[in-house]
Amino acid sequence: MDKINEIKLGEKIIGVSGILLFLDSFLSWYSVDFGFGSYTRNGWQAPSSFLSILAILIGIAMVTLVILSNLTDVELPETLGPLTHPQLYTIGGGLAFVLVLIKWIGNTDYTAFGLYIGLLCTAGLAAGGFMVMQGVGESGDAGSGGSTPPPPPPSA
Repeated sequence: MDKINEIKLGEKIIGVSGILLFLDSFLSWYSVDFGFGSYTRNGWQAPSSFLSILAILIGIAMVTLVILSNLTDVELPETLGPLTHPQLYTIGGGLAFVLVLIKWIGNTDYTAFGLYIGLLCTAGLAAGGFMVMQGVGESGDAGSGGSTPPPPPPSA
């Protein structure tokens, strides 16, 4: 339980967003009702599904990196090429969001609830990655609710 409490806020957001994106990928992203029946497609089957599948796989990879780097004893390299983990999180989350956004912009006629949830989840990946890169929620950070009191007000 201590290891979970030590995870940065941004990485927690990445974890939750990535897991929700994976679960959402099985919901209906596109739907057409013909009156006598309907036709639905999920994130894995959506029209021209390459973009949505790539976004989902990016989310899975980001969650895997968070789990491996925080909850296991696996020794991961500090960088992947010239990029650090926080940079990878930010780029991956931003790319996943843009891919799902392109899917939505490309076909807004028959979008279903799942696609909008996918947009929110990928936005969470991008926001979590940005928070990790900026150091938000790290120990000693003012945004993390640390135990250091604020400085006293200036005397008059």
